[in-house]
Amino acid sequence: MRLTDRFFAAARQWPDQAAFDTGDRVISYREAAARVTGAASRLADRLEPGDRVALNLGKSPDAIMLMLATLAAGLSYVPIDPAAPPARRAFVLADSGARALIVDDRTEAGWPDDVDVDVRVPAAGLAGLLAPAYSAGLPAADRDDTAYVLYTSGSTGRPKGVVITHGNAEAFVDWAAGYAGVRPGDRVAVHAPLHFDLPVFDLYASLTTGATVCPVSEHVALFPQALLRMLRGRRITVLYAVPSALIALLHRSTLTEGGLPDLRLLLYAGEEFHPAPLARLMAALPDTEVHNLYGPIETNVVTALRVRPGHLRLSRIPLGHAVAGARIFLVNDGVPVTEPDQAGEMLVSGPSRTPGYLDRPELTAASRAVVHADGQDWTCHRTGDYATRDAEGVLHFLGRRDGLVKTRGFRVELGEVEATLLRHEAVQEAAVVAIADDEHTNVLHAFAIAEADGEELRQWCLQALPPYMVPATVTVAADLPRTSTGKLARRELAEGLSA
Repeated sequence: MRLTDRFFAAARQWPDQAAFDTGDRVISYREAAARVTGAASRLADRLEPGDRVALNLGKSPDAIMLMLATLAAGLSYVPIDPAAPPARRAFVLADSGARALIVDDRTEAGWPDDVDVDVRVPAAGLAGLLAPAYSAGLPAADRDDTAYVLYTSGSTGRPKGVVITHGNAEAFVDWAAGYAGVRPGDRVAVHAPLHFDLPVFDLYASLTTGATVCPVSEHVALFPQALLRMLRGRRITVLYAVPSALIALLHRSTLTEGGLPDLRLLLYAGEEFHPAPLARLMAALPDTEVHNLYGPIETNVVTALRVRPGHLRLSRIPLGHAVAGARIFLVNDGVPVTEPDQAGEMLVSGPSRTPGYLDRPELTAASRAVVHADGQDWTCHRTGDYATRDAEGVLHFLGRRDGLVKTRGFRVELGEVEATLLRHEAVQEAAVVAIADDEHTNVLHAFAIAEADGEELRQWCLQALPPYMVPATVTVAADLPRTSTGKLARRELAEGLSA
């Protein structure tokens, strides 16, 4: 059953339940379903099945209903970051081949009049597009049809579109809704931006199970104290966010004064969450289950772990076990690793593995590998992440392929240096980058948000790490640069040092 079929089924079962709550606007499932049906029928009248629709919209119920409407109309959507520079937005629109562009009051001024699309819906046309309709004959999408395309940064500086099919999305939502136990009465925050992959859980695991979606405005998401007020005021029960945002909430709000009594489930993904700051967060949320989810955008989530007190005493939080349907192989020099505690790159196969990158066959081919196991060949996505599997089958993260560097002849995992800095009680966040150097191969430099000076933190590292792992410099800053999805922008830090 397609995601939109499940949404309409939820609307029939819980018509008066709130589908959306923004704090000043509540939309029932009945109203949401009527608006989605109306928009879907109008889009289907103007576009052909399989066409792509670019959505350059702020985070709102209207944006989410239009995402559902494109799927219900047999189309696919391409969310464009409203905060991206005009050149990047124009690139995504052109590269995606979208035949339609929908904008709102915030984004309309950023587009020239001569945008090359067949259908353009201005901000003034949103209300009409989303006008309710209660019946419509809509095309049915196949599992292999594209549902949406998410753009991510490319190593060459050219963004690349990751194609996600209906089958990919449904496989993830099937697992996620059951794993998280999302149900009517849950109030699920949408913290991450809509052009990121985290909201796939927030939206579809919620709107197919009768839960209420509570979008976090971009402005609120940037200010931890405002975010805390929103989480408390709207009595959020489920929150999914990147560690950077959760660390900011811990250190730059009054979270420790009362916690979040309604929050039953906290999920994190997108970055490694080191044990020291995670322990502080969990102490502030004693009644909340915390889960570590892992998976690149090309596979969505493929491992999960409920974090227990014992995990916080380890040097790194484990990744856990593979989720239902996912196959994870550890491969070293092309050979699958079969013995416990042997390291290998994580290769992922299963129904959530995407077809690859839009119109980039060379990138898709480079990201693929075939693993022969259990008498068959498995086409896998290469994650670039390294891990071990212990005797109980638990996966333990070792670091990224590009996070393993050589300095002074030694191999260093940058995450280990970051973890050491984060054990200092004055450090809130830390990032370590490696800069190429003719004499030492690489020189390490650290950045931290901390109530301590850089030399004190460097001395801390000297006491805990071998000399070759100690950063040459530790820079204390009021903040660290972020990507558009809220992750630490390590590349920007490195480029600043190299300039």
